[in-house]
Amino acid sequence: MSARFLMIGLDGADGEVLDRYSADGTLPNLAALRSRGAAKRISSLPGLTDDALWASFQYAADVADHGRYHFYHAGPDGSLRKAYWDEQEHLTFWDKLSAAGMRIAVLDVPKCRNPRPINGIHLADWLVHGRYFPRPRSQPHSLAGEVIATFGDAPSSRCGYWQHLLSDAELSEVTSNLKQGTRMKRKAGMHYLASQDWDLFLICFKAAHCANHAFLDFEPSHPDHDPGRRARMGDPILSALLDIDQAIGDLVAAAGPDSEVVVFSPSDFQPNGTVAHFLPEIVERVNARLAVAADQPAVSLDHGGQQSIGSSTRCQVLPYNENCAALRIFCGHASPAAPAVQPDPMTLDAVEAMLRTLRERETGRTVIAEITRPSTELKGSRAHCLPDLLIHWASGLFPDGLESSALGRFEGTSPAMRPGNHSAGGITITAGTHLARLTDGVRSLADLGSLPEAVLA
Repeated sequence: MSARFLMIGLDGADGEVLDRYSADGTLPNLAALRSRGAAKRISSLPGLTDDALWASFQYAADVADHGRYHFYHAGPDGSLRKAYWDEQEHLTFWDKLSAAGMRIAVLDVPKCRNPRPINGIHLADWLVHGRYFPRPRSQPHSLAGEVIATFGDAPSSRCGYWQHLLSDAELSEVTSNLKQGTRMKRKAGMHYLASQDWDLFLICFKAAHCANHAFLDFEPSHPDHDPGRRARMGDPILSALLDIDQAIGDLVAAAGPDSEVVVFSPSDFQPNGTVAHFLPEIVERVNARLAVAADQPAVSLDHGGQQSIGSSTRCQVLPYNENCAALRIFCGHASPAAPAVQPDPMTLDAVEAMLRTLRERETGRTVIAEITRPSTELKGSRAHCLPDLLIHWASGLFPDGLESSALGRFEGTSPAMRPGNHSAGGITITAGTHLARLTDGVRSLADLGSLPEAVLA
């Protein structure tokens, strides 16, 4: 059996590393694919979460049109809810291909809403980084149970935000589980690929995502790199990539010589950094300054550490990854879910000016790499749902204290957190007659999500 179009997603793999290793032969199967096709770097907006990136791929839409910037967002009443709850009627590109009569297999694309019936199979949240559901979901419903019974349940995973320095024994356990998960995914992929002829066969691997978050400090360029640890334990990121590369070779061969093939990664990676442990106090002081400027009472935090929302509230923290802070700026009683009016530019300017005075206490280094304004800078039907300010914390920085000429002094202890985090980037490595003329227009994950329809038309 074969696939007209084989797509292999490498969730969380560093696009820059894949580019280098596929060019120099370190990953031989990716190198072979590249030698008969092409490699192209893709781009994404700085600071996007993997939830936003995978939504852009699935829905073939930019974040300002699909609106999912995090796995939590504010619902119509302003309360936090899972973003995918509001996406059940959103059509993925494979839903549209299925409706056109094509045979589709989708295995473990990350960050999917509940699978809908399709002309084929769809498995979600079996071996993925960051599940949306407590157990795998599928269409047909029996598929998830069949996969677990045949290939096994997901090995345990250490993929949290907070991470102490892993011991050698813990590191060996993590790498062994990642290796096992890749073997399981390869076996399932080969089984279902061989079960019938497919128009689209789409499968994703998670091991590089977990490895880059947990082990980026094994890279010599990382500020916390320990050469002795790498000498003892090897390179766990490369080990994960080599396992995936072997699976890629087997899947490409099984898909058949006429298959169009895309292997892709949605992002790059860089040393993690955060000031999130100071964020509640920072925002409280920002609001106090804004309240004084407007001659209003300052906003306070409730007992759960969340801001109380009222007429005087100017700035609220939205859920986001630790390497950025997402803020909503209110005008009067505007809703957290969708402000009635765009935020006042003068208020945005005032908040940004205060934040830019933040410095690491010991070194005087700025803790902010960039500040963007997604809700007003981006254009799309759901741009108003995006954060008003996105503060990008400096890579590699975990300060224990801050100084600010506008906000004062902050004391605390930086929590132990994962050493790696996402950065803008990604790559596609492609081979195929149709892809040779179509990939020039692929510059983003939204473009990549539009590619199957163009290839299979």
